[in-house]
Amino acid sequence: MPDPVVLNCPCGGVTLTLSAPPVTTFYCHCRDCRLVHGAAYTLEAMVPAASVAIDGETRTFTLKTTPRVFCARCGSRLTADLPSAGLRGVNGVLLPDFRAEMHINCESAISPVIDKLPHYLRMPAAFGGDGTLAEW
Repeated sequence: MPDPVVLNCPCGGVTLTLSAPPVTTFYCHCRDCRLVHGAAYTLEAMVPAASVAIDGETRTFTLKTTPRVFCARCGSRLTADLPSAGLRGVNGVLLPDFRAEMHINCESAISPVIDKLPHYLRMPAAFGGDGTLAEW
């Protein structure tokens, strides 16, 4: 990822500038992400929160404990904040070269996704989970 990377929501009303590459990338199958996106799973690029600058009018919605930032004009989801970890999940759809490293929260998946990536039932051990893999 070249430094910095400039991203826009679909309507162009909000610009995100990333000054650091992602710590990790993944497909999330948790129920919360599915509800917020209206999709079977979401694409997330986790970056250090301080490396994301947001310019434009946004709204924030918190589902349970995760604040999610949307474009005020088109409603596109831009980020999901994890303040306790100092990370911000950038909507992977906005990235021109998104490539996931893994699937997480597969115990909540609607249907198995068969690919060559690791599929964690919850989270990998490196991110505080037990590292148990789904047997798809």
